[in-house]
Amino acid sequence: METGTGLRTVAATATVLVALAVGGCNRDGEGTETTSPTASSTASTSTSPTPTPSSSLPTVGEVYRQARTAALAAPSARVVGTQTRDGGPVTVDVEGNANGSNQTVFITTPSGGQAEVITVGADHWLGGDEEFWVEQTGDPAAGSGMVGKYVAISESDATELGSFTLRTMLTETFGVPEIAALEADTSPVEEGEVDGKAVYVLGKPDGARLWVLADGSATLVRAVGPSTAPADLVFSDWGRAQTFTPPPASMVVEG
Repeated sequence: METGTGLRTVAATATVLVALAVGGCNRDGEGTETTSPTASSTASTSTSPTPTPSSSLPTVGEVYRQARTAALAAPSARVVGTQTRDGGPVTVDVEGNANGSNQTVFITTPSGGQAEVITVGADHWLGGDEEFWVEQTGDPAAGSGMVGKYVAISESDATELGSFTLRTMLTETFGVPEIAALEADTSPVEEGEVDGKAVYVLGKPDGARLWVLADGSATLVRAVGPSTAPADLVFSDWGRAQTFTPPPASMVVEG
């Protein structure tokens, strides 16, 4: 198939697509696997906070500070969930180094289609499903032919995409005023459970909330934004994110 015109269109619109969808995320892989996750593989996380007031429990502010410190110091992790961008929900699946130097990002926008961006060092590749490629090329046949293929994108495009990293997402999350206010909360935390593990629950129902493992590690499990900034992000694989490699040459199409 002819890819020149269609792929130039993809490269030109890549920044617009992801700029619409993203706000910041990145990772630092330490695992040995090289496969990419998919947004559909989001782990189910059931949460059921059970208030049990106790003077022996730490305060919300204490747990918040510990969780923030641990999360921002992590070299890598995976984040899966939803955020609101430009008035619509966006599904994201980010795994890799905290600084985004080695990561894979999957993004599904309200307009449909899932885009994928692989970053390895200074190089970046754009992939996507059929719906994404058809939208980008404007040609059903060309879009179908691009499934499973990647296009190398420029550093300027990667700058737009690269703001979507683990560290940036964490910084944004802890910077939400309603979440940041938890640091000053001197009330005891609630106790709850996530996937069979004991957690501390920070915040109130229908508001900004954090779930943090109660095993002394201060591991952030989940963050839910307030109604003013809807989001629901699940965190996992802290310090154990996969390490990604460039797509095989046979899968890369020159633009």
